[in-house]
Amino acid sequence: MDVQDPVKVVTDAAKTAKDILPQTTTQTDGALATLVGWFNNVVLYPVKKANITYRYKLECFEDDLYKQAAQIPEQCQHEPNLMIAGPTLEALKYTYDEDKLREMYINLLASSMDSRKDADVHPSYVQIIQQMDSFDAVLFKFLASQIGNIKAINPNVGIKGTNKIYVNAMPEWYIMWDQTEDIFQLSASLVRLSKLGLLELMFDRTAGKDGYDVLESSPLLLDILHKYQMGNPTQELELRSTHSVIYVNDYGKHFAKTCL
Repeated sequence: MDVQDPVKVVTDAAKTAKDILPQTTTQTDGALATLVGWFNNVVLYPVKKANITYRYKLECFEDDLYKQAAQIPEQCQHEPNLMIAGPTLEALKYTYDEDKLREMYINLLASSMDSRKDADVHPSYVQIIQQMDSFDAVLFKFLASQIGNIKAINPNVGIKGTNKIYVNAMPEWYIMWDQTEDIFQLSASLVRLSKLGLLELMFDRTAGKDGYDVLESSPLLLDILHKYQMGNPTQELELRSTHSVIYVNDYGKHFAKTCL
């Protein structure tokens, strides 16, 4: 497949976008067209000859970006911050087929063109998304949608009458989330998001007394306890837990406002 002329790509992209979204400004159209052209001729260049679906990827990127930009009031539009646009487009090269991550990158690009979000947008967000996978993205979107502290427990399988526990029997962190039954992956994702600076894991800090019994009666945790009871019939085992809380901090809230 032949490599297209960059000037023609940019011009065609701007023309198509203005036909679809005439409410965007000329200044923003030019900035968006430049991004689309760069994405086509730099980011997608390696796959043009090897991957026949590159046109589809270009069209999806273009449509998604212009749809997001069209939601910005005309008086709030400006050209994107190059410190964000450059690294974001480069990062898309490696994660474009991951829908959740692509959505976050495109939202970040659009936010960098919105003066209402200038105080929230930060170049470090590109690196944050680079270190996430789709599971992390979906989980963080759920966490960011919650109001206030999120109740969590740190469960263990303990031997009654002793202070002994079975190490690694339970996930380190557990919250109520119906999007997965892999609670060890859930716990690992919570730790990753904490390491990325988006949320705080507050061990042994409670958010009231109500609600923790629901976590402790989770079928997923009780199933693990039952398996250990079946494997150790001579021991009387119990589920123990420390009551804790999780919350999205200010950095995470700004990230969510910009990228979700």
